[in-house]
Amino acid sequence: MAQHRLLKTAPDASKDLISELPVGVKDRILECLPTRDAARTALLSRHWNDLWLQHGRLSFDWEFLLTVQQCQDDYYGRTLVKIINNILFPRAWPVKKFTLRISYDDPQPPQSAIDRWCLFLSRNGVEELNIRLDSDEVEENSYQLPFCLLSCRTIKELIVRGPSIDLPVNGCGIFSNVTSLAFYNVEFKCSVSGIASSFSFPKLEKLAFGYCEGINKFETGQPKLEMLSVIGYMYVVDSRWLAPHLKSIKTLWLCDSSLRSMDVSVFPTAINLQVMKLYQLNFGIRKHLVIVMQLLQKCPNLCELRIIANELGWKDDEEAASRFLEDPNGSFVIHELKMLNTIKIESFSESAFEMLFMKVLLSKSPALERVVIVKSWGTNAQARKIQRKLECFPRASPNAQIVCTGNYYASMRDDWMDTHGFVLSRT
Repeated sequence: MAQHRLLKTAPDASKDLISELPVGVKDRILECLPTRDAARTALLSRHWNDLWLQHGRLSFDWEFLLTVQQCQDDYYGRTLVKIINNILFPRAWPVKKFTLRISYDDPQPPQSAIDRWCLFLSRNGVEELNIRLDSDEVEENSYQLPFCLLSCRTIKELIVRGPSIDLPVNGCGIFSNVTSLAFYNVEFKCSVSGIASSFSFPKLEKLAFGYCEGINKFETGQPKLEMLSVIGYMYVVDSRWLAPHLKSIKTLWLCDSSLRSMDVSVFPTAINLQVMKLYQLNFGIRKHLVIVMQLLQKCPNLCELRIIANELGWKDDEEAASRFLEDPNGSFVIHELKMLNTIKIESFSESAFEMLFMKVLLSKSPALERVVIVKSWGTNAQARKIQRKLECFPRASPNAQIVCTGNYYASMRDDWMDTHGFVLSRT
């Protein structure tokens, strides 16, 4: 009798428990699968086919394109275009998140295919769009971002890498609901008349440029902007373009090349700025260090300072650093940084100017609690030795704890966009 009850209550082995899960759970399962495997679930049954056609997150990334390369029928990537068309166009519901990452080694779809995909997405409720188009063509034949994406009212987050962008003379209505914009290796071209108007992005909170050309044409009136990142050694940032952006932002990320011709005197007081991050800072260039100090003076409420030093920067010596500290113009002497709580410097090489920089910061930061130094791989000195030297400097804060490490796993080289939800620098 007990055996009979056991057999009676045993679950039916042929029962499809996964198919009976709530629709939201099954859609989450599809979301966790690569697009290629998620598409294959449509072959299971009509039920799964319907679910697949309603799935609104598509990612054509390197893993997907690797499969396409194995069955590529010609150089121009007709196979890739056909596969994406067959997956994208039958969508029954909006495609809310779409990722396309074409690298130099991948089959290259024509501009016409890019235009069709973008037009479909702009008309079908896309909210998050990540487009990477690393063309192997010459510059004049490179990809261009279709205007339909600029004017799409449903997009909230846009990440673009590679294409050029023609800014319209009348910028009214473009990026009207976007909260996050990130551009990497993008060229902003002049409009037909050669004059790009000022745009107003009422909801924009995060704006990032990496290795872009012509960003001075990208003028915005953004009352809600909280994060601005300008990274890249190729093009210089106009100080007068940067100045208006400092009024509201809370996080500023600049690179060493941005400091080359920067005139800090035109900057307003960045009253809301709490986090400053400097990428590839060359401690061996006196002018750049002066500008960094001037920037710090413009940020009375700065709480966190993060720097990744340029390992290939100019070498300096203790005598030059000493003369610098005694500069009669006081260019390296700063007022107290009353709110500075955290300092992190990566690729620290223990140069004279780096040590001088730290000596000044430690003596001018009464609220400092945490100092993290990540030494450069090219530095022979042990981390503990560097830490002992820094601990000998006078500290304005009795609570300042100094930690020096040789671990280089959390470098800003890899996460310069990740802290803001962007992953542009990843390959």
